[in-house]
Amino acid sequence: MANLHFAHSDAPLKDIKEIQFSLLSPEEIKGASVAAITYPETMDETRTKPRMNGLNDPRLGSVDRQFKCATCLEPMAECNGHFGHIELATAVYHPGYIKKVKKILEIVCPYCSKVLEDRVSIFLLPG
Repeated sequence: MANLHFAHSDAPLKDIKEIQFSLLSPEEIKGASVAAITYPETMDETRTKPRMNGLNDPRLGSVDRQFKCATCLEPMAECNGHFGHIELATAVYHPGYIKKVKKILEIVCPYCSKVLEDRVSIFLLPG
């Protein structure tokens, strides 16, 4: 990934006016998903291409420069990727995101829901 070069964007920077959080229902997640991941393998039996319904399903985006994304038909450098879903027996919360969500919630005023601007720069710092 270190050898990838992306074109410069002239898109203007904008101030944050609001942050909105929501949870998606299982039906909404499945509706927006491009693939149901049912196999733990990343490559097919021949080990020459990504396995359909596997962890590297081509509909999620390309992981190799020689393949295009099966959803948007863009090459690896142009496709941002698409998400799939995995059916689990019960709801699971990803512990890796708890600290980040807590930090985001701390920069929002609990009374008026405005972004506390002096804390935004602290959140954007690594760590």
